[in-house]
Amino acid sequence: MKRAGRGKRIGGICLIAVLLAVALGAGVILAWVYPYTKVTMDMTLMQISTVSEPSTLLAYEPEKRAGRRGELHRARGCALAEGVSSVFVPYEEMPPQLICAFVAIEDKRFWEHDGVDLLRTGRAALHYLWGDASFGGSTITQQLVKNLTGRTDHSSDRKLTEIFSALDLERRADKTEILECYLNVINLAEGCYGVGMAAQRYFSKPVSDLTLTECAAIAAITNNPARYNPITRPEDNKRRRDLILRQMMEQGYISEETCAEALATPTVLSPSEPVNPSPITSWYGDLVVSDVIADLQARLGYSYRAASLLVSYGGLQIITAIDEEMQTVLEDYYEDVTHFPEGEAGRPQSSCILLDPQTGDVLAVAGAWGKKSANRLQNYATDTRRPAGSCIKPLTVYAPALEMGKITWASIREDEPLEEYGGVPWPSNGDGLYRGRVSVGQAMAHSINTVSVKILQEVGLRESLAFARDRLGLTSLLNAEEGRVGDLTISSLGLGQQSRGVSVRELTAAYTAFDDGICKRPVSYHRVLDREGNLLLENRPAGEEDRALRSGNASVMTRLLQTVTKEGTAARAITLTEKTGIETAGKTGTTQNNCDRWFVGYTPRLLAGVWMGYDYPKELRGIQGNPCVTIWDDLMELWEARYTGAAPRASFEMAEDVLEMEFCPLSGELINPYCQEALGDRTGERGWFVKGSEPCGLCPIHEEPPITVPPLDPLDPDRIPTLPNDVLPGETEAETEQPAPPRGGEGWYSRWFSFFSKADRPRHRRSS
Repeated sequence: MKRAGRGKRIGGICLIAVLLAVALGAGVILAWVYPYTKVTMDMTLMQISTVSEPSTLLAYEPEKRAGRRGELHRARGCALAEGVSSVFVPYEEMPPQLICAFVAIEDKRFWEHDGVDLLRTGRAALHYLWGDASFGGSTITQQLVKNLTGRTDHSSDRKLTEIFSALDLERRADKTEILECYLNVINLAEGCYGVGMAAQRYFSKPVSDLTLTECAAIAAITNNPARYNPITRPEDNKRRRDLILRQMMEQGYISEETCAEALATPTVLSPSEPVNPSPITSWYGDLVVSDVIADLQARLGYSYRAASLLVSYGGLQIITAIDEEMQTVLEDYYEDVTHFPEGEAGRPQSSCILLDPQTGDVLAVAGAWGKKSANRLQNYATDTRRPAGSCIKPLTVYAPALEMGKITWASIREDEPLEEYGGVPWPSNGDGLYRGRVSVGQAMAHSINTVSVKILQEVGLRESLAFARDRLGLTSLLNAEEGRVGDLTISSLGLGQQSRGVSVRELTAAYTAFDDGICKRPVSYHRVLDREGNLLLENRPAGEEDRALRSGNASVMTRLLQTVTKEGTAARAITLTEKTGIETAGKTGTTQNNCDRWFVGYTPRLLAGVWMGYDYPKELRGIQGNPCVTIWDDLMELWEARYTGAAPRASFEMAEDVLEMEFCPLSGELINPYCQEALGDRTGERGWFVKGSEPCGLCPIHEEPPITVPPLDPLDPDRIPTLPNDVLPGETEAETEQPAPPRGGEGWYSRWFSFFSKADRPRHRRSS
């Protein structure tokens, strides 16, 4: 009896433990699932399936583009599609056997459930646990949610979101609306989305004329479009078609006689021309499509799939920023492969983008050399990220240092190594030279690495990275994360060897800040209108909230970058100024191991960036100099001769608070009369300064040489030395030296003239 009682107590305890465990598990599951119960379905996604009109890319006349108003026309070379690539079929026009075929094979309890078939889901879970992942548990409603949202990842988050979205969709839409949308967006191979286009592609007839076997053949494709394509895999398609026919009979949609007759009937295809015979659109057309799809996702919450369908076949009107003449010039140049040198490893790739520095509008783009052979190819100007080399220095070193008041043009730094690693000085300069004392102007012109690193240390790594990301839009630069430094390094910010790199578009756009201090986002389109003319997306012009630099500092940066094309690393290859009189500014870049070459340069009206490198980074061995500079110079000469989007300008406009001054290149102060004698053939350096930051003092390095008295020769007492008028016998220059006159606050010009005044110079009495 005691044992029996003890057994009951133990059994009771075990039962309670099990119940507690179940309750705890249920609580955990409920806590995990509860947030998903608030998920709702975006009903606007369903509207996409009702549209089958190709979208249109529009362009302004070049002279009206900057103002973003005026007459519009179809952009040349930017057609998205020709003809109809998606045919919307209303539910009422779909034959009953087509609807029954899909329901029978995809979701036989479609008419009874509320969006989720618990029995089917449970069976799918059991199959999954037994190692069979081929059994699908999704209802037609869930498949529609998946098609519209574009999520295909195998995660619990995606599945739970899909389940509760389907439940919400069933509450807000009729079953026929769900089927109508589903049958118009499903992938049916051969580029067909929806039964309307599939009927045209495979049988050259409208949906309403499809036979039973043809309906089953189309429904068979859905499970795996590649495997059950009736053109490329007819045997597989027939096996699944026959399965669908038997399911239709078992579920009471067709009789045994009808099923037997259909099974004995072969699928006779009558293929039409392949779907979507679109022309090869330009690099610019590809760019616009990518940008609009990305913005529909980011700003309006569309899935990638839904946004892609809307852009292609949603009847949108997309007003682009293209300058067709500039795009034609760029395409013609890049199609001629002789413009691009060939190295030991073959001809490297190249890309180029042209911007309006005053608005940020992308005027033209070339994603690779050679004739474009397909749509949506890899675009090396927008899709590829590479380290920027010294092109990053103006953005991460000099601009923030200038804005923070750390430097002026005349700031002097020592060009010398900071450290040695194994006897090797670091950092080294590209030409292998160390120049001693140099000004910021000289450091920029010759891309001196040592000075760049020293100034970066004064600015601070975090401040530099924040300036580049937040003010200049270089968001590809990586912030430091736990356990990873990202681009918070001297190598990345001071020498141009980033962790991930930047795109040509991103880097070039950052240079728009040197036009007037405002950094403009690079835009390929201005507005997107739906087929009823309602505004969907708009890119506003940049304003004061986008200011990165004070206008005076932006002007100084432009003058600094002019030294690169006048006397620095790009001087030998830039001929535009000599040929046309148009001023140029820019920066060259070469990355570690000579894997990438860059040049970002601009004139008073146009800004362009050029990159060159191999598909997979490798040394550009056998390629001399920087071909990007030559490419830029060739193209800019052609562009400037044809550009009508802004009034002709030969010179850069300087901010009103900027002035030019001459200073001693060794001290950074104003030249005194002895500097020229000490410098020899060298002359004073001229630089540009925001008022209040210009040099004020005279050069302290080059002073009047001390006057010495020759000693008396004891062997020749009759010899009387010749003494300066102001020195008495027996006195030395040190004994008669007087303190220099105070500089006071009368201004540099007063001190300059007082330097020559005899009244301000110490004198001695002559002996009688």
